[in-house]
Amino acid sequence: MKHHVGRVFVATSVLCYCLLSTAAQTEVDNRSPVNAVDAANRALFYQAIDHHSVQRDVFNASSYAEKMLVLSQVFLGAEYVGGSVGEGPLSKYDKDPLVRFDVFDCTTYVETLLAGVMSTSSAEFETNLMALRYQDGDVSFVSRNHFPSLDWFHNNQDKLQDITPEVAGGAARVAQTLIDKAAWYQHLTGEILGCDATSSNKCATLLGQLKAEGSVFSPEPAYLPYVPLTALFVGAEGRVDQALLDRIPSGSVISMVRPDWSLKQWIGTNMNVSHQGIAIRKQGVLFLRHASLTHKKVMDENFAEYFSHYASGTSSLKGFNVHVLRH
Repeated sequence: MKHHVGRVFVATSVLCYCLLSTAAQTEVDNRSPVNAVDAANRALFYQAIDHHSVQRDVFNASSYAEKMLVLSQVFLGAEYVGGSVGEGPLSKYDKDPLVRFDVFDCTTYVETLLAGVMSTSSAEFETNLMALRYQDGDVSFVSRNHFPSLDWFHNNQDKLQDITPEVAGGAARVAQTLIDKAAWYQHLTGEILGCDATSSNKCATLLGQLKAEGSVFSPEPAYLPYVPLTALFVGAEGRVDQALLDRIPSGSVISMVRPDWSLKQWIGTNMNVSHQGIAIRKQGVLFLRHASLTHKKVMDENFAEYFSHYASGTSSLKGFNVHVLRH
């Protein structure tokens, strides 16, 4: 979702997005590099995909983890920019580039990596990315998988497998919320279109058309299992359960869960996911590799240390979900 911390959550792809940022309208062809960094990163990423080409029929957990490690390293240090992609300059609403390799938010980073790992060659990458980001691969604002627990996971069940219960070892809980897409659409502003609806009649008309398209949705319950932080940090001293960490596969998708996250007054609906990243194991230590809103870049953070900041019980972040790519 596009985000802007000051305005809190009005977005496009609602994960880490939790907050809407103004769209940078870069008038380029969907496949043309946005800038030199984009071009260089694209070349390195495609080279890594082709060098680690593994046919799906021999793809296993080990080759998956290795390929994810290599591909995710390409973008370490890349700048965090929320809402940097859209449906391209020829689209009706969000005219941001369809694909970018120079900047990421948490979800676009995860999607890019998953699409790369799924691809047996760089020629397959864009098709796989669109299949992840849009329902049935239909590239349009309305068919974009905006909400993680309602859209993103549900529409990608053929590609992703939820292993949270296995990781939790019997301690898994379920986060439930009611997602009101129609109300969310009504809270969108001209920022999502890269224009000012308060001063431009053209922008106001276009925004009205987008809201009308979104009005057809009905509120839907969304459920997501999660590993509670009380299972990761045990006892009065908050000891890290190393056995639980060991059950998290390197390369898996980690989603931060905030059960029935109270956002309705700001974006029209509550949610239950706020951020995403990739679990990466290096020399036996588990890290969270993610596009960090806090640090404004793609980086590694010790997995247990990252979640320890939310373990006091006062935070709305109560745990995490774990998905892996089906292979």
